[in-house]
Amino acid sequence: MNVRVLVLPLLMFTSAASAGAPPPNFSQQVYLCNSHLQAKVDITFGQTTSTATVQSQSGQVKDNPFVPGVESGMEYSVFVASSIKPSSTASWSAVSAQQDGLVGTPQAPVAIGNSTFVSSSSCQIKGTVILSTGCPNASGMTQDYKTIERTWVGCGL
Repeated sequence: MNVRVLVLPLLMFTSAASAGAPPPNFSQQVYLCNSHLQAKVDITFGQTTSTATVQSQSGQVKDNPFVPGVESGMEYSVFVASSIKPSSTASWSAVSAQQDGLVGTPQAPVAIGNSTFVSSSSCQIKGTVILSTGCPNASGMTQDYKTIERTWVGCGL
């Protein structure tokens, strides 16, 4: 009987601790226009004893060097956002940035990040990257649109 009493609280603590852990960071090339174009996207979560953070970042949309016949100069737009919902009754609050450009034209990465105090197990924080671009004729598409989003429910609690 005493063994059961000790095991239940330990299991409850273990699952509660893992529920508040940040999701894995996302970092990879995202391919657009049937892999004719690409962009490096990162969504990174972090935490301290009093804050939870997320940073969303994307490099420029550029030609995929491994696909022949790519035409540079297509217009693209990158939108990144970091959003916080401090509690289940609060509304989402977002910080965002946008970059517009031409494929093949060097541009700095666009990034945004913010943090919130870890105050509630119902806190949510998310990172979003939206890529929108015109496509080269060789891709067989006129435009492409990708949304990459990661959400952390619990913000470390």
